[in-house]
Amino acid sequence: MLAALASGLWFVSARGIERVVTGWLEARAAEGWLVRYEDLGVTGFPSRFRTEFTAMELADPETNWVWTLPALTLEQRAFRPDHLRATWPATQELSSPDQRLTITAATMTSELDVQPSAGFALDLSDTVLADVAVESDAGWRMTLPQGHLTMARRDGEASFYDVSFSASEFAPPAPFRTRLDPAAILPETISVLDYEAGMRFDRPWDIRAIEDRRPQITYLDLKELEAVWGGLLLRAAGTLDVDASGLPEGEIALRAENWRDMIAMAVNAGIIPERMRGTAEGLLGVVAGLSGDPEVIDAALGFSGGRMFLGPLPLGPAPRLVLR
Repeated sequence: MLAALASGLWFVSARGIERVVTGWLEARAAEGWLVRYEDLGVTGFPSRFRTEFTAMELADPETNWVWTLPALTLEQRAFRPDHLRATWPATQELSSPDQRLTITAATMTSELDVQPSAGFALDLSDTVLADVAVESDAGWRMTLPQGHLTMARRDGEASFYDVSFSASEFAPPAPFRTRLDPAAILPETISVLDYEAGMRFDRPWDIRAIEDRRPQITYLDLKELEAVWGGLLLRAAGTLDVDASGLPEGEIALRAENWRDMIAMAVNAGIIPERMRGTAEGLLGVVAGLSGDPEVIDAALGFSGGRMFLGPLPLGPAPRLVLR
């Protein structure tokens, strides 16, 4: 009797999940999205609910991005509906009016703790990446042998998250490398890339991030940013307030080793005009001298009034921290 009841409950729940998912897709189509899929089914009896999509295509008219994937699996344990496991396919595509990106991965999985009764607001996500490659029909390619991204909502906070990302041997696109390093002095890969920060957003990360717009940053507490690229080392930490237009205010403490090469890269990238190269090197040479090592800069990257400064050196307009 109990087995029959449990089985019946599983099938009722499975049909409920299927109705919720198809209802959400139909609502997007009614808003003007392109929604196509070959099949959608719920399996996993008796201990799990495994929602599987095949031959799926979604297009958001607001951003003009099109997401195409041969398969996607979302898995929940029967008695733990607030925990999801997403398994991404080995190949998927993201297309915009400008280019098409083909994303391949040996491993791309995400473990998610969500609040089903609150628009699937995110409590915790843990994403593991292995042997990821992104190739553009515009002619560039980048690779990531391994990466790990986590995002955890702080207790008692609706929209404050602790975020961390770590990667090793990241190979940026060749055009990017060529622009920064035309003489090809640096290695092809950035050996270390680590990020850890507390981030407050203007609303929680929930289903509306797909339906409507991405939550926007209002505060950044950068615990650590470290990048090692050949003989170049960059570390950063500090706090920023971010206004409604995305402009930051505050200071980030920087430590840069072999900073003269970084100046050359900034000139190559157009961040620092060529005419200001001598001035920049002179001013930063003074800053480096204060650290006791002429090859090391310990200085503040300041953001104020829509402008950006490195120590005493004005760098121009501050970037807007806006998530599209």
